[in-house]
Amino acid sequence: MSDWDPDLYNRFSGYRTEPVTMMLAHLQLGPGERIADLGCGTGEHTVELARRSPGGSVVGIDSSPAMIGRALKLYQTLEVGLRQRLQFKLGDFRDFQAEQEYSVVFSNAALQWASNHRGILASIYGGLREGGRLVIQIPANESEAAQSMMHQMATEPPWNSALSEVRTPSEENVLPASDYALMLSQIGFSDVNCFYQIFHHPMRNPGEVVEFCRSTSLRRFLDRLPAAQHSTFVAELTHRLEEAYGTRGPLTFHFRRLFLWARRTAGSCEPVA
Repeated sequence: MSDWDPDLYNRFSGYRTEPVTMMLAHLQLGPGERIADLGCGTGEHTVELARRSPGGSVVGIDSSPAMIGRALKLYQTLEVGLRQRLQFKLGDFRDFQAEQEYSVVFSNAALQWASNHRGILASIYGGLREGGRLVIQIPANESEAAQSMMHQMATEPPWNSALSEVRTPSEENVLPASDYALMLSQIGFSDVNCFYQIFHHPMRNPGEVVEFCRSTSLRRFLDRLPAAQHSTFVAELTHRLEEAYGTRGPLTFHFRRLFLWARRTAGSCEPVA
């Protein structure tokens, strides 16, 4: 898949920040935390984690050179004391390994891009200190009109020859909340809380919904099509969403997200993979 476009992704940064704001409001970080931010993107949330833990340290990990490049530019603008507590690394969070090193493992809108969530969560468990916390948000919006319509179009001519096997990340990789609750408990976590929250985003028209998706779920479809077909696919998707939403004007885009909270308790054993 092509690399990320940080500018396109951050066009709707206010909406994408809403779940992080909610997570940070409940996280209650103390001084001296040791935090890993898996799938850190352009780094703004990684910086905020460091700001909220005086004397703590945070490492942000992302597999996108473009995203890490933007995070490193942000890093250079920070005060020296904050830079000394921050690190950004180019790497795949699916390879995350640590031995009880972190007090918090945080991840926002990243796990939907990976399979084998049990293995990833078991690795996070192994990387947490006793009492350490897992805090994860995963988009789970595959039933909303935009992603449903992408999938429907992918099954139809003339796109099905290239797109018939393409799925949105949420549809392909994200499990029901109840499955994660059971999985986390089986791995060894306690204080498990897995729940959905729907965020309501005002949009000027259906075309803005398409632009919101273009930097994330829509990427998979466009990457498989010749560049000459991109504008046709996007135009048809926009037209169908105008019909689905019943408007060419303002609407509210409802986006469902899944939150996973858990803790490695004191005296806990090795993770059950």
